[in-house]
Amino acid sequence: MAGETVLVVEDTELLRRMYADKLAQDGFNVLAAGDGLEALAILRVSDVDLILLDLVMPRMSGLEVLDTVKKDPRTCDIPVLVLSNLGQESDVQRGMEMGAVDYLVKNEARPADVSEKIASVLHGTGPTGATLAAQQDEGPEIPRASFRLAVRDREADAEQFIEHAKLARRFWCPTCEVELVLELVPDAARPGWYEARLACPACARQY
Repeated sequence: MAGETVLVVEDTELLRRMYADKLAQDGFNVLAAGDGLEALAILRVSDVDLILLDLVMPRMSGLEVLDTVKKDPRTCDIPVLVLSNLGQESDVQRGMEMGAVDYLVKNEARPADVSEKIASVLHGTGPTGATLAAQQDEGPEIPRASFRLAVRDREADAEQFIEHAKLARRFWCPTCEVELVLELVPDAARPGWYEARLACPACARQY
């Protein structure tokens, strides 16, 4: 495993850091990008053995990154493992058709699962997709389910938050015209803790 480099492309800082820390702990060299454009810039100057790629990101989507990677002779052979949210089945299918080797659902996969899947892709070790699914059916060590809560844009500190976060459309998705929800995602490193973020329930874009 020494010398193998994984590029983690994930716009949520907490998740990016969690994946990177676990991969480094397991002996991988790790490069990290917060969006698609940053990922492509890294690929132009660095040798990468596998790309862990989020699908929903600002500036450039994961599918756009995947398309660019697979069309470039210098990067087309790099295996790409995609990260999806629940409800993104069509995007996952499209990603697989475009050349991704496998996928993981973010709120069902712990950093350890991600590391094992990467080892499986690179070396044929670790659990297969079916084995990982069976492990998840047995029950996780910590809660993995994410939760979506309604938000009210004129109560408590909502006005101050809208101004601080510079939400031009308040709690509405400018693309889908759908009201945003507060998504709570388990922190795998701290059982009982959750990361909170605003998300569109239609397109899964995060704010």
